[in-house]
Amino acid sequence: MFQGRDSLKLNRESIGEFTEEMIKKTADLLVNSKHAVILTGAGISTESGIPDFRSPKTGLWSMMTPSESMKMFTDHKIFWKIVREIGPKIIKAKPNKAHKIIAQLEEMKIVKALITQNIDGLHKRAGSPLPMRLHGDATEFMCVVCHGRFDAKEIIQKHKPEDDNLPPTCPQCGGQLILDVVLFGENLPRGAWIESVAQSEKSDLFIVIGSSLMVSPANQLPLYALKYGAKLIIINNSPTDLDDKAQMVLRGQIVEVMKKVYKQIKKIKN
Repeated sequence: MFQGRDSLKLNRESIGEFTEEMIKKTADLLVNSKHAVILTGAGISTESGIPDFRSPKTGLWSMMTPSESMKMFTDHKIFWKIVREIGPKIIKAKPNKAHKIIAQLEEMKIVKALITQNIDGLHKRAGSPLPMRLHGDATEFMCVVCHGRFDAKEIIQKHKPEDDNLPPTCPQCGGQLILDVVLFGENLPRGAWIESVAQSEKSDLFIVIGSSLMVSPANQLPLYALKYGAKLIIINNSPTDLDDKAQMVLRGQIVEVMKKVYKQIKKIKN
């Protein structure tokens, strides 16, 4: 039987504190779940060298005024400024062990759905088949006319700084290309959001990995899961507003925690 929160003696004020008992229970819950769902945030990718673009104090999006954000796709100089800021970091980044472990858990049919707030495309590169990308994917450009998708690396490499006053154009139809990302204030992709809510409500185990749960509406997904009876586990290196609603909170570096959880899962399966 799953032990209560008090019996685990969690110290939610202490960063980096988790116990082997908590690792074992997380692994056990995953293996025995019927429909485990994972929600990931920026914290899973920081160990791949990608900053949190949505951080309230240091993130690129937060350093832009609402008017600048809305001008991203009309003011081409602002557009290329943003692309030069985030493009190289995302292009150079590689999936870390946590991304790869989640992909393995999906392949093992232990994790049934993966939802991510990240725009770095690292889950896809790690082998996750169909991550629900709530905030888009900065590894792709999308044509506003024919809706074709193109690798961001190729578009960025072909661009010349003296052309900053021009938008990138579609190699197929000549239409304007935009980064496939959701800006603050914009609605999430309807299909991805509807499916994320459905998967959350269907889950019997909902695990938050590397998210501060500060960005709406993604931070509502754990509440949908809880409403329908799911257990909530939070793996993050800092507190969240939903820590007191979680069955367990594992505070620490994401890669370290996930490696330990995966090792325990392999023991159980073998």
